[in-house]
Amino acid sequence: MFILLALFIVMGSTVYGLMYNKTALGTDKALDDLLLKIPLNGLEEGIEIPRSAVLSVSASGGREYFFDEMYFTIDEVDALYDAAQESGEKTGRIDNVFFRILVEKNGGTTFIAVDRTLEKNFERQFTTFLIIVMLVAYILLFFVVWGFSYLVMKPVQNAFVQQNEFISDAGHELKTPIAIISASADVLALEQEDNEYVKNIRTQTRRMNALISDLLSLAKMDETKALLDNAEQDLSALIGKCVLQFDALAFEREKEIVTDFEPDIAMPCDKTSVEKIVSILIDNALKYADGKEIYCTLKKSGDKAVFTVHNECCTLRADSKNKIFERFFRADNSRTRETGGSGLGLSIAKKIADINKWKISAHIED
Repeated sequence: MFILLALFIVMGSTVYGLMYNKTALGTDKALDDLLLKIPLNGLEEGIEIPRSAVLSVSASGGREYFFDEMYFTIDEVDALYDAAQESGEKTGRIDNVFFRILVEKNGGTTFIAVDRTLEKNFERQFTTFLIIVMLVAYILLFFVVWGFSYLVMKPVQNAFVQQNEFISDAGHELKTPIAIISASADVLALEQEDNEYVKNIRTQTRRMNALISDLLSLAKMDETKALLDNAEQDLSALIGKCVLQFDALAFEREKEIVTDFEPDIAMPCDKTSVEKIVSILIDNALKYADGKEIYCTLKKSGDKAVFTVHNECCTLRADSKNKIFERFFRADNSRTRETGGSGLGLSIAKKIADINKWKISAHIED
């Protein structure tokens, strides 16, 4: 609709410009024709000059008039001439009257004027009509486009709702057999030695449980949008607590989380969303960091807060930064099998950011 509005404005401006140019050319032609009708030896009776006036002023100050009495009077011609002289212009416009002043060689002056009230009234009426027509057409097109958009998007919206319902229903249905498999593996481990096969069953059931939880989280994101509680939060303290919870996991993986937080950064935000997105980013960094240190910073930037997680990783290329927020994206499948990731963590983080109208991005240094 913005494109259509711009197109309408361009079309309307073009039509108005053409009409204005035609009116200006018509005015110049009328003045030129009037000059041709003035004899070289002065004014003569019987010359038809519709909607025009001619005033000849001699060097001694004498004045001779010739004008269309339906549009001008002597006083009006004098007033127009005086106004034109005061303007200092040889050609111009006074209201709807266009004029020219010619200085003769003998010191006299010829003043010619053409009344273009009819043309200007038509120009105003045409402009008003053009605006009304364009406005009505734009409103009609708006409803037409809105109606067709609704018809086109309705199946997509239904498919999206059905997809979310399917993921939710399937996730809940899958939890029961996975729980039974996990319990059966525990029983097998008690009845006989905890062998490699039982360990594999337990590992895969944990991965399946994590995958289902992530899928259910994505499916419920749209429902939780209306449940956001954007109360005033101390982000420095809130994010600090979230990061602190990962210290034990970082120590277990022989890594260290280094923080640099500005104190007392407070702003309205949803506490649960902050905790979830920070946890995802820290957990993702711990899984895929090749270096020993993970750097977390929180800075105030104008009226916004910027939280950054930085870690060394050799499995990502610079061209992957636009893909890492896609669902099930995996830069290294073998690495994913080791860490147990499902490829949905950053997708969930992106969804949380979109719901809260935050900005999340990745920067990969070469």
